Amino acid sequence: MVRRELEPLAPQDALDWYLEHRLDDLRTATRRKHSSALGTFVDWTDEASIDNMNDVSGRTLMEFKTWRKNNTELNTLSLNGNLAILRVFLQFCEDIDAVHADLSERVPLPNVPPDEEVNEFVPDSEEVEGIQSYFRRFEYASRAHVEFELIAEIGLRMGAVRAIDLDDFDPENRVIHLRHRSEGREEYGTPLKNGSDGERIINISDGLRTFIDDYVEYTRHEVVDRYGREPLFTTSSGRPSTTTIRRDFYKMTRPCGYSNDCPHDRELSDCDATQNSSAAKCPSSFSTHPMRKWSIMHQLDEGVPKELLSDRVDVSVPVLDKHYDQRTEERKSRRRREALEANLTQYAMTDGGSPVNEDTKK
Repeated sequence: MVRRELEPLAPQDALDWYLEHRLDDLRTATRRKHSSALGTFVDWTDEASIDNMNDVSGRTLMEFKTWRKNNTELNTLSLNGNLAILRVFLQFCEDIDAVHADLSERVPLPNVPPDEEVNEFVPDSEEVEGIQSYFRRFEYASRAHVEFELIAEIGLRMGAVRAIDLDDFDPENRVIHLRHRSEGREEYGTPLKNGSDGERIINISDGLRTFIDDYVEYTRHEVVDRYGREPLFTTSSGRPSTTTIRRDFYKMTRPCGYSNDCPHDRELSDCDATQNSSAAKCPSSFSTHPMRKWSIMHQLDEGVPKELLSDRVDVSVPVLDKHYDQRTEERKSRRRREALEANLTQYAMTDGGSPVNEDTKK
């Protein structure tokens, strides 16, 4: 194989070329993630006195990984993700003759321990019911209240909640249409995580329809977003950002807020987390993703088949099993037995607790 001659290229120029090259195929949030991860690498090359991508080697990559691991608070899973982005970047650099062929294959990806692959935290049902009880009584039909009820019942991602427009809500048929509105080159739209593949019609309960109806009638601001669209959830100036929705959740999930109690034995007058701007500092507060996981587990416990739930929450069954179904084996076993008893005659139980005998049933 003929070895191609490398063309000199500064790390920052390589990054600029890469981001320009990926402008049309990376969503804005993903592009920002790549820019951040690779910006750290470029800054490191400056500290390491590497001013030409031609000089990046396997040893360089190992030194960067070691530095990244020792000088940041990234867990192994996050470090793995950052290095995976670096690998894609180096593949691009190979294509433009800025680094040696196959250098991307030498990026040292760490082995992720199984216990780091899954974030285990899920609120318990008592917490969820406490939050719902408080908001249904004291902050009924507020934006935060309806956001919470929507994710608790359906298990939507935060981005999907933000993306809903007013006319996506169909109260007559008790459904919400989730639509992918793609991003422009210079604009941030309301894309769904899986693009047009994530578009679907979500069934909602009478109770959730009532919450949304009352929110629209009494609380929602009559505003449009920067695209002239009418968002379902609003601030006084338009559509809330993901940061705003995340902040809503941190504020509403503090135990001192919905139960006037602190499980961490803090004096409320001295606790910084009682300030809305610092709500995320409360050890018990949580954002939308743990709530999504609780919702998925709750729906599984209620007997929703995984194949149906997979479509409802826009995640494959294998990913659902690995990352979202954190029920104990005992809970899963009880649920399976209930399904068997409901569908198979030989599993049906008599009043005395013994299996039904077909001969005695006649």
